[in-house]
Amino acid sequence: MKKLTSLFIAVWTMMLAFTFSSNAQTVFALQNGSRTQFYTTLSTAISNIQIGDTLYLPGKTLNGDFTFSKKVTIIGAGYDADSAAATGITKFTGKVYFAKNSKGSSMTGVRTEGRVYVQDSSITITRSNLESLEIQNGSNPIGFVYIGDCIIRNSFEGCNDLVTKVLLERCIINCNIGSGNKTNNLLIKNCVLTYNNNYLLSSISNVIFQNSIFLGTNSYLYFINASSSLTFNHNLFVRPAFSNDTFVMTGNIFGVPESDIFVDSANGNYHIKPTCTQALTLATDGKEVGIYGTDNPFLVPTFAPRFISINNAESTKDGKLSVKMTVEARNR
Repeated sequence: MKKLTSLFIAVWTMMLAFTFSSNAQTVFALQNGSRTQFYTTLSTAISNIQIGDTLYLPGKTLNGDFTFSKKVTIIGAGYDADSAAATGITKFTGKVYFAKNSKGSSMTGVRTEGRVYVQDSSITITRSNLESLEIQNGSNPIGFVYIGDCIIRNSFEGCNDLVTKVLLERCIINCNIGSGNKTNNLLIKNCVLTYNNNYLLSSISNVIFQNSIFLGTNSYLYFINASSSLTFNHNLFVRPAFSNDTFVMTGNIFGVPESDIFVDSANGNYHIKPTCTQALTLATDGKEVGIYGTDNPFLVPTFAPRFISINNAESTKDGKLSVKMTVEARNR
């Protein structure tokens, strides 16, 4: 891996929101073009968001529930302790709402301990570790929601008849998927689904699973009140083939032991073993199934390269703070 002793372009702006040293005050930054504003509390920063702002979050625990009701790009320091070693992780302890009028918003580089609610269209969440995710439409149709390179730990719910065009891509899904009921139009692509309790799918329909790996072996695992309108394309299963032949099934492989698939799944390493040749070309694009397929494989680190060290001056000079950083560029 290549180490860099200086960083340029957008990183200076990003680092303004971080906790620069143990003695420095936490700063939340809003940036839009040449306008940059700084706040000492997240609630104050949120109340001053203008449409299209970028909100930079420090690597610290953020307590409380927070609602975003304008289009905003949210960038955290990351959720992985190793990748955010110099900054600390960004963690929400409460609920996060992308409320009505937040259309077009995005969030990356955070960990959540409460549920994330998506209540408007065109919301993007990437490189985050989510406790739960719920897409709530109310009476207004929601569409074009993208969840990529994320971990979902507890539940994924809410895609009902007014929610369409939802894509989960390169995600590690450790939970059940339910409460859809009608026309979800949900595509789960190049994911690893680790859930192994009852009813991975509950009251859900019109879902396509593609290029993914299913680790569950529980005989009651897969459905309760699940419609026959489920499609499984080019997936790899640990369990034997389904006895329910009403599903649309194309190009799937069943009965592959988990120990034969991954390098070290027990420790979260979902790279496919070179010896698992069927998994390396099974996907619909001819690439490997799972999170390291596609042209942009799963990547744990933060929005920026991994920071090795951060040193800053004790005071500003001419209104500027001297910051020296060492970062490390990593291959996927």
